[in-house]
Amino acid sequence: MPSLFDSETDAPEERKVLKRTLGAQKITFILTALCAVIYILQNVGFEEPIVDLFHYPAYSWEDQEIWRYFTHAIIHLSVPHILFNLSWFWLFGGAIERRFGSLHFLLLVLVSAAVSGAVQNYFTGPAFFGLSGVVYAVLGYVLVVDKLHPHSFDLPEGFFTMLLVGLLFGFISPLFGINIGNAAHISGFILGLVWGFLQSKINIKKFS
Repeated sequence: MPSLFDSETDAPEERKVLKRTLGAQKITFILTALCAVIYILQNVGFEEPIVDLFHYPAYSWEDQEIWRYFTHAIIHLSVPHILFNLSWFWLFGGAIERRFGSLHFLLLVLVSAAVSGAVQNYFTGPAFFGLSGVVYAVLGYVLVVDKLHPHSFDLPEGFFTMLLVGLLFGFISPLFGINIGNAAHISGFILGLVWGFLQSKINIKKFS
């Protein structure tokens, strides 16, 4: 039985395209799959140990457990939560990784997870989860890069309006019984804007 990763000469065209896509966005694929697997495990009886292991540092003895500053981002608490985050992450995170490489994208993911987590913790404490801070960093990044270098990502019409509505909704969401990590969203978005702006100015050759 042929494998998904058979040689390109034997594989159907669709498999060739899939192989090239996954190869060009390895970090996007791994992180998306990891979030999905963890969410499944949470829903088959392992939520408590997963949350205990991966939450943002809440006690002094957890401050040295470095993974916690990042792993809060891979836990999601509802189907809409994970679908929203992973959809945008796959679409635009994958675009960044394909364009600028896996190492650059991994650094953006790690820094935005740590920064957005630290800011959210400052305002609300450690009870927060999700990839939203990273997603907003990704969205801020593609927004500013596409503005400075048109058609870098060919963003859809109304992209900025969508972002603005999403950020504003975070402030009225408590009226609907929904708590959103606004501090993580805003700090992630600002980080993405700054990161994209600086890269556009420093590594101008990558955009030529």
